[in-house]
Amino acid sequence: MKIRLAGVLLLLVLASACAPSSGYGEIVADPTYEPALPTPTSTAPPVPREVPTETHTGSESGEFQTTWPADQVGFFTFDCPKCTANVIVDTDGGDHSLVNAIGAYKGTKWMNTRPDRPVKRVTVHANAPWTATISDHRSLPTAESGKDTVGKGEAVLKLPAGVSRIKFTAKTRGNIGMWVMATSIIDRDLILNQIGDVQVERDVEGPAYLQVVGYEASWTVTPS
Repeated sequence: MKIRLAGVLLLLVLASACAPSSGYGEIVADPTYEPALPTPTSTAPPVPREVPTETHTGSESGEFQTTWPADQVGFFTFDCPKCTANVIVDTDGGDHSLVNAIGAYKGTKWMNTRPDRPVKRVTVHANAPWTATISDHRSLPTAESGKDTVGKGEAVLKLPAGVSRIKFTAKTRGNIGMWVMATSIIDRDLILNQIGDVQVERDVEGPAYLQVVGYEASWTVTPS
């Protein structure tokens, strides 16, 4: 009886050893394996360089081609002092809607902040003579720390190094917004978007560009 039981146990052991794998097993790391590192990417814009200002004019609606370098951020100023209807300026680039106002307009917006979609063609809808200029960073006023910078309408300001906070007040019936973009990286942040009068403080870090959006607004920026 004992011999028969031992034989049965031997058969079970042999059957277990020969059974097909269940599909589960131990994962053993290869000590020589080194995972591939991701290719580093950078959104840092090219170093700003001096670019000659472009000037374009028109009498009413129309369009023009721009030769502004695709790798450089530009600052687009549109002036239509006798416009009485809707004023729209659009582009074929990433910064597509530059102006949307009613009546006389003068303001500045940044453009070419999308290196993959640079501006090549600008379309203007207006009912009076206008002038459009595209300039480099040298054209921008600097909002100095501890001093009030007073303005009206849409504008782009330079915030110098050392600035860490701004106080902003505005009077307007319409929308008022602020965007900030570091000069060392193309990364735009919306830090204000509301309708009507406003008095706020916001943390920022200079050096940076500050864009005020709101063509009806009168405003004051005080960096610190």
